[in-house]
Amino acid sequence: MTRSRRTRGFSTAEVLVGSALSLVVLSAVSSFFRAQQSAHAVTTAYSQSQTVTRTVVDLMTRELRMATYDPSGAALTLSGPPNCPGVRQGIVEATPTRIRFKQDLDGNGATTGTAEDVTYDVSGTQIRRTDGANAAQPIVDNVPTNGLKLQYFDSANPPNELVPAGNPAALTAAQRDCVAKVRVTITANVTNPNPRISTPLASTAESEVAIRNRSLSNF
Repeated sequence: MTRSRRTRGFSTAEVLVGSALSLVVLSAVSSFFRAQQSAHAVTTAYSQSQTVTRTVVDLMTRELRMATYDPSGAALTLSGPPNCPGVRQGIVEATPTRIRFKQDLDGNGATTGTAEDVTYDVSGTQIRRTDGANAAQPIVDNVPTNGLKLQYFDSANPPNELVPAGNPAALTAAQRDCVAKVRVTITANVTNPNPRISTPLASTAESEVAIRNRSLSNF
């Protein structure tokens, strides 16, 4: 005669405890996943904004490097004494948030071609680029106050900063003739992907460019 074994099952209390522990583990894993996902979204948004600001800074510095370029000697007027005589007067305007400069890229003795009369400035929350008489084109959005900052330096060693003065603040013609380097700083805001944080992410890019015609010792 075979005696059957009794099989002991789980009690209700054990099932409840196991379920509670499983829920705790799942909640922890879910919280970790959400935190990682949020951090990844913030990093991605910041990276994209940094790419934009860095690209615009690269564009500005590449064009500024050629400011006052005049291979024929006929496109731009030479500066006279007493300040920095003999340089090509290609920097037309220079303020803390606006710069206009000319260059004869095609060497035809005029500055009417593409990218030969360029202005960068701020309008509202946008940084704009203007090419000659064409309409201004926005190149960066969501720019905060002081989102474009321009600083000017001469060719001394160490260089002296040329500070715009007056109202509105701007460099004088004599100061513009002495500009050999320009420091460009751009800041743009990006909406924080975390809906619970209203403070935007700020992305900043900066570069200092030497104007080749006026700062040959930098190359």
